[in-house]
Amino acid sequence: MDVIEQFVLRYYTLSSTSLKEFQKLFTQKNYKKNDVLYRVGESKSQLFLMTEGIARSVVMDSNGKEKTRTIFNGPSVFTSLTSNLYGEPFATEFNCLTEATMYEGSFENFIKLTEKRHDISILYNKFLEEAFINMQEKATILSTLDATDRYLYLKNRIPDIEKHIQLNHIASYLNMTSIQLSRIRKKVYSK
Repeated sequence: MDVIEQFVLRYYTLSSTSLKEFQKLFTQKNYKKNDVLYRVGESKSQLFLMTEGIARSVVMDSNGKEKTRTIFNGPSVFTSLTSNLYGEPFATEFNCLTEATMYEGSFENFIKLTEKRHDISILYNKFLEEAFINMQEKATILSTLDATDRYLYLKNRIPDIEKHIQLNHIASYLNMTSIQLSRIRKKVYSK
């Protein structure tokens, strides 16, 4: 079983014909830490299937400070839906926080395939469902948990995250300062 097939099986079982057509959309690429996948203002039609590594989406706040909006850890699927669906330039930047293995394909060709193959359309729905659930979960976590519990939640999801990415990226994702995160980590690890 190849990597793309294993990836797809996390979401849905495709017919062998659909799986072959889906696989043809993608090319494997390896990225280094800090490589940029999308830059703000660009317009590309790409869909990423990340099998290994950690990446993030970044937005700028009103003061021009970087904020980590999403952390993706493999296996994960992502794209800029707003840009791909409406042709708008990217409002976010996507970059790698670690070395990463990705399978890149044209989002536009993927959508054409969803119109041709019902089971691939269902796969697309599964991708969207996961993205929506992740957004809801993050909104709930940010609005209901205190800073320590937000950190513990992330550690539960990605246990060794500090070994892979900078603490300032973790703090930004959790909507806290690096100083707050350092204090929380000191408190958690002194127990």
